[in-house]
Amino acid sequence: MHRRTSALLLCTALAIVLPGPLALADDGGDAKVVLPGVPERLSTQQKCTAFKGRATSDAPWTRHALGLDQVWTLSQGRGVTVAVVGTGVSDGPAVLAGRVDAVGDAGEDCVGRGTFQAGLVAGATTPGQGFSGVAPQARILAVRGTGVRGEPDPARLAAGVRAAAERGAGVITVTAPLDGADKAVRAALAVATAKDALVVAPAAADSVPPGTGTETPPEPAPEPPSAVLAVLDTGPQGTRPDTAPPFTRADLTAPGDALVGPGPVGDGKWTGSGSSLAAAVTAGTAALVRSYHPELNAAQVRERLLRTAYPADLPALDPYGAVAGAGIPGASPAAAARPEPVRPASPPDTAGARNTALLVAAGATGTALLVAFLAVILPRGRARGWRPGRLGTQGPGGNGGTA
Repeated sequence: MHRRTSALLLCTALAIVLPGPLALADDGGDAKVVLPGVPERLSTQQKCTAFKGRATSDAPWTRHALGLDQVWTLSQGRGVTVAVVGTGVSDGPAVLAGRVDAVGDAGEDCVGRGTFQAGLVAGATTPGQGFSGVAPQARILAVRGTGVRGEPDPARLAAGVRAAAERGAGVITVTAPLDGADKAVRAALAVATAKDALVVAPAAADSVPPGTGTETPPEPAPEPPSAVLAVLDTGPQGTRPDTAPPFTRADLTAPGDALVGPGPVGDGKWTGSGSSLAAAVTAGTAALVRSYHPELNAAQVRERLLRTAYPADLPALDPYGAVAGAGIPGASPAAAARPEPVRPASPPDTAGARNTALLVAAGATGTALLVAFLAVILPRGRARGWRPGRLGTQGPGGNGGTA
């Protein structure tokens, strides 16, 4: 937690049942509004989420950091359907109204988590609000992947991936890590591949299970299937706190901490953190790419997201680069050009694993690459508000995720 940039971000740690608030501050540093934390699941004693959130006109940090206003001049996701496999999605919020289709009872969201994820993917820009999803003209397909109250259900999650692919979703994002050793998951992914759907999944759980700690560390998320784009969450500085859920393998990082989005009721905003939210942001970016480059298949979109990412220990999502970046769409690059999936170091190397992306790139390739990086890449990143960050990658016995 000591690596967070301000006490503001300390308020965003997400509890499984009791969410934490986020205070948005004006330029003078005085808190204007405190946003409630969207729950991950509800206990049997809790009623469905009915609070309308809180109104705010402030733009979330991700809008500038991801360069969304710039990339929207090229693509806003029109014509692409993104499936959100989770707690369900409500079309009650104005930012999602009229753009949500549902499989079965997934049009109702008792928890609110799925609606929040859908807003991150495709929430529309509305007057008086700074919030918008990554692909504001994409459509959402709501598919149930948990129990009604958000109870984890691996079989239902796998079935949800299959159903989303069969219903024609071009991009599928899920609320929990997928286990590559699970036969049902592998079968569902085979259907997704046959239907040309890109599956984006969190590389780690959103929260540490109760009862875990220094004496009983949490187990890392299962090894994700190779066909899945596994995404890890980072905050405004590109870092993850040391005490968050560990992961086994990840392909990419994306904003997933202190995010702002809609809840299932009304037009107020909530806040949330977790790798599933980073996966939703990445799924929205995939929708931008599929809309702007309809000639690309799902595998090529995945490749493009990885090849155009900011270089780091784990490549960092770059929406503008993914949409507008140069490259031959149908070509298969040499293996050396592909960012390799990153696994936690074992034993942990807290100094080496947290080197910045710039230092890693410069040390690995020498002065020539450093000069090219400073002359070309860094100005673009600065123009879009990006700052090179540090990522902890600890081993299975340690921690390396978000709070």
